[in-house]
Amino acid sequence: MNKLGIVVGDFIRQFVLLMILWSAPVSSGWCMADWRVAGLKVEYAEHPKGIAIARPQFSWQVSGEQRNIKQQAYQIWVADSPEKLASSEGNIWDSGVVQSAQSVGVLFNGQDLESRKAYYWKVKVWAEQGGEAVESEVASFETALLHESDWQADWVGFPFGWVGKVLYFRHVFQCPADVVSGKVYLAGIGYHELSINGQKIGKNVLDPATSDYSKRIYYTTLDVTDHLKKENVMLIAVAPGWYGVPKLRLQMELAFADGTTKRITSNDIRNVTLGPTVRSGILDGEYYDARKEQENWLLPTDTIIKGLPNKTWGVAPIVEPPGGKMVSQHIEPIQVVEEFHPVDMKEVSQGVYVLDAGQNLAGWVKLHAKGERGDVVTLKFAETVYPDGTVNQENLRTAEATDTYVLKGDPKGESWEPAFTYHGFRYVQVEGYRSPPAVTDFTVKRVRSAVADAGQFASSNDLLNAIWLMVKRTEASNLHSIPTDCPQRDERMGWMNDMTVRIEQAIYNFDMSRFYPKYLDDVADTQDELGRITDTAPFRYGGRPADPVSASYLLLALKTYEYYGNREILRQHYPGLKAWVDYLTTRTKDGIVDYSYYGDWAPPAEFGVSGAGYGAISKNTPGDLMSTGFLYYCADIISQMATVLGNQSDAETYKRLATETGEAFNRQFWDENAGGYGSNNQSCNSFALFLGLADGDRKTRTLENLVNDVIEKEYHLTTGNICTKYVLEVLTENGRIDVAYKIATQTTYPSWGYMLANGATTLWERWEYATGGSMNSHNHPMMGSVGSWLYKYLLGIVPSIDKPGFEEFVIKPYIPAGLDSCKGTYQSVRGEVGSAWQKNRGKLALAVSIPGNSTATVYVPATSAGKLTVDGKPYSRHDQVVYRGQEGTYAVFTVPSGNYRFESVWKD
Repeated sequence: MNKLGIVVGDFIRQFVLLMILWSAPVSSGWCMADWRVAGLKVEYAEHPKGIAIARPQFSWQVSGEQRNIKQQAYQIWVADSPEKLASSEGNIWDSGVVQSAQSVGVLFNGQDLESRKAYYWKVKVWAEQGGEAVESEVASFETALLHESDWQADWVGFPFGWVGKVLYFRHVFQCPADVVSGKVYLAGIGYHELSINGQKIGKNVLDPATSDYSKRIYYTTLDVTDHLKKENVMLIAVAPGWYGVPKLRLQMELAFADGTTKRITSNDIRNVTLGPTVRSGILDGEYYDARKEQENWLLPTDTIIKGLPNKTWGVAPIVEPPGGKMVSQHIEPIQVVEEFHPVDMKEVSQGVYVLDAGQNLAGWVKLHAKGERGDVVTLKFAETVYPDGTVNQENLRTAEATDTYVLKGDPKGESWEPAFTYHGFRYVQVEGYRSPPAVTDFTVKRVRSAVADAGQFASSNDLLNAIWLMVKRTEASNLHSIPTDCPQRDERMGWMNDMTVRIEQAIYNFDMSRFYPKYLDDVADTQDELGRITDTAPFRYGGRPADPVSASYLLLALKTYEYYGNREILRQHYPGLKAWVDYLTTRTKDGIVDYSYYGDWAPPAEFGVSGAGYGAISKNTPGDLMSTGFLYYCADIISQMATVLGNQSDAETYKRLATETGEAFNRQFWDENAGGYGSNNQSCNSFALFLGLADGDRKTRTLENLVNDVIEKEYHLTTGNICTKYVLEVLTENGRIDVAYKIATQTTYPSWGYMLANGATTLWERWEYATGGSMNSHNHPMMGSVGSWLYKYLLGIVPSIDKPGFEEFVIKPYIPAGLDSCKGTYQSVRGEVGSAWQKNRGKLALAVSIPGNSTATVYVPATSAGKLTVDGKPYSRHDQVVYRGQEGTYAVFTVPSGNYRFESVWKD
């Protein structure tokens, strides 16, 4: 079962066990025999197939039972055979011994890689102490088609009819000898599914990744070696998907035991027809007529096709290319990641049944049915139900979200699930069964990009645990090769304003090291010669230029570098990122940005402009304040990036721009009489504090006004999607964790607790509960920034931009008065980071876990450092941790890799 579906268990029992494990004696004596070098990745993937990058990045993890594991040097070998590698012969690349602790983002620097080729590699690591070394096991990676000229296939389709239909392409072929290798490079857009000899190839669904097809088209690399026989038949179904007109480009490369090779391309696939998937749409659902299934399609013979062309089969002609460049798909594919039966089923009227999945999610339902040939079963998907129990699809707007299955009449029963659509839903209305079905006749399938889980969180407060799970479920529902805003209605787009505050919570919950670089390309594809990007990426809706709140363009690159150590992402996108900031400067007058569409979007209804933008535009937060603040923020980020890339001139230029913009911001928006910014509301003041533009007495007064406003509102927010993140963060960092905690644990409107109290299992788009055909998604991650607050502040886990990729990082938990304990983990690129704390009779125990080849600065909450112990002994006698001094209510330590248990005096 996927972890998203697991309810947080007995926290105290788990916490005690964790404390026992982390406080167990660990050898401080140095011995490299215990070391392990594992987790070898190329471009952040283990054993990837389909690499199409000339200089890929290598990474590995170093671990062991002992503490203070630190790499001093490494050596990488890359070979074109495992036999060469066995004797440490790197005939493709031998890095030599490199004196460096770097184990993330190491750039390949060997011979030019060749297309369609397997490579093998290993790494040897030397310890900081003693000069001993240990080698990894052998890992591999495989290239795709590195050059456009490697493609020998044209695009085929059926442009003269069958508009909006699912096309089935069929090809029969022979293998003259035993197959040594069979690879397929496949782009069927919108979505494709390949079967050979009646077996679907791979676990991927909704392939390939969506994009602006006029700019780039993703293709997948499939290994079909084990599926091939002497006589074979290949069937490729291609659905309209996001593209709208099915088109196919395929190249199969076969190598045989007798040394011969064979290439089959889409040009060879001459036969195309319609089939049982009568129609399919992302938004409207799928119509499948099982009576149209043809078993003879799966026979490796062409005798079933007579007298082409005819009414059944057409000739698949070469068609107009989509226009984009071919790009190998490196992002994690979309897959079914979890399956379970509905938790309940009710007959709401004669023959009408409503399934309850128990939670809101994205995916579909597989059905099992018995009936007469021609019986029609329909499944209507929705997030809510009417009082009579039937599904309420009003908030889906024009999306029909209905799957239809026509039975073929198999007396043994028949099963079906869609292939080219998905739905956002909790409830499913089922009609068409001749007799009452059982709940086990239906299987709910959770479908998303198969990014790995990264973080876990639990605390002594059940509400916080429920909020964490709600946020994680929502993010999981909106990862479908792009970060969508919602999975259910007629939208499902990558909104840049949402992403500005959503990026970090997704990183803490999932491994986004490959997802975000892909999405950055989507954003870059929207940019024009003036530097303007668009509100959504791929660009399907919104404006050009994007609202200036779209700092997500820069933050996607910055956070990918900060959390994953991916320096190349900065280098690759720096010109485009800079061009966007340069464009924003052209839209200023006296330093103030002159336009805004969304600003701090979707505050509570009473704070929205009536009738404007579904009432989601803030009436109290000036748009030019938000836009100008984001120009300051982006200029500062570009300056940081320029420093990382060694461009000192740009670093100074954009630092100067940031300073000038900050001065203009203060001139325009500081209100001396009110002692705050703009309208002196929560959004304006928290944003100014977050940006660091309020200093000295201004900072003191602004913070005081922010706190007072929150208290006057009885610890309720007045913010929208952007500034909700900043309120929690600035309150916490400025000594008011008590106020931030009360906001986070609020249970009345507007709050996350209010959503949960009203049946939410995923985040709502609005703070209000609404079901009509307006802005009423019930699975919307833009309000989920509280998720990153749980990790960054209650657990205290924060990376260092100066030593990215968790080479160095901080653990600094903030301890609210009303919370007794908290624990969690984060799977960093260097290994697992752990933080767990518990109060006990005036003392606080803090257990931390630092991965190998990492160093942490640990802030131990301590009223006084005098009685602080580490692993049960006075900190001054500990032989690993180094005390750096007292900072406010924290004792600060430098801590090398390993597990440690601190205990301090602490009183709320």
